[in-house]
Amino acid sequence: MTPIEEFKKAYLITEQDIENLVSVKYLAEKNLEDFIAKFYDYLLRFKDTSKYLPDEKTVTKHKDKVKAWFLRLFEGNYNDEYLLTLNKVGETHVKIGLPCHYVNSSMSFARRYTHKLFTDEFGCSKHRDTIVSSIDKILDLNLDVLTISYREEEMRTFVLPPKVEYSLIKFAQKFAFSMDLFLLLVLMLSSLFVLGFVGYEVYSIATGEISVETGILKILGTLLIIWAIGELLSAEINHLKGGKFAITAFLTLAIAAVIRKILIATLSTEKVADILTLGGIVLALGVVYWLIGHSDKS
Repeated sequence: MTPIEEFKKAYLITEQDIENLVSVKYLAEKNLEDFIAKFYDYLLRFKDTSKYLPDEKTVTKHKDKVKAWFLRLFEGNYNDEYLLTLNKVGETHVKIGLPCHYVNSSMSFARRYTHKLFTDEFGCSKHRDTIVSSIDKILDLNLDVLTISYREEEMRTFVLPPKVEYSLIKFAQKFAFSMDLFLLLVLMLSSLFVLGFVGYEVYSIATGEISVETGILKILGTLLIIWAIGELLSAEINHLKGGKFAITAFLTLAIAAVIRKILIATLSTEKVADILTLGGIVLALGVVYWLIGHSDKS
């Protein structure tokens, strides 16, 4: 999933745009019932609306969802959670078989409604034009995210019955997310154990179990691993938010672990072959790291 910041960048959504939308939230709240009433009058123009809104319970639930969506346009919290919510809406539309033009048409209605709302409030003024520009950007972002599900649908070939395949994919997505959370938890626990190991090494130096030179090199190597784990934690958190999976973070951790072994091995003159082997491993990991980094830049 593309991070929300990429969408903001694509549609030139700035902090000023966010401030503009938040500043007119009171208008959205004031006209919320009018918006939903006119929105439903607009929906009822379509001959098969009842197919997707078959009963009063579904209508009430849908109205609440649309109201919440409309208000969130003006809350300014355009983060990854906001993006996930829009993705779920798009997936629901595809799942129930809602034609894409319903989404495009509904967004067009919301655009015209907000334009008129701001014109009535601010007249034909520069301030009105500024607010209109900001609402257009966030509506374009919403439309882009909502239609992504339809674009993905067009490229898919169903092997199983659609409902079964959707359920299976949904389960797989939740399972994959659970695995990422488990990995994050293991990394946090690992970092705690490594921190404890630093304390043990300091204790070993203090009690004379190991020499000061050996102890310092071990501590420096362990601190290097802690730094690498921190980088891996940051990469995994970014991945959970929708960013790319950073394989380079794992390579960083592996390089740090091997460097620590080299630091310790250098204290012994009998391990020259081992040191050369470890050096070759670091070189190989470094080359792979550079190739991946160069590929990402390209």
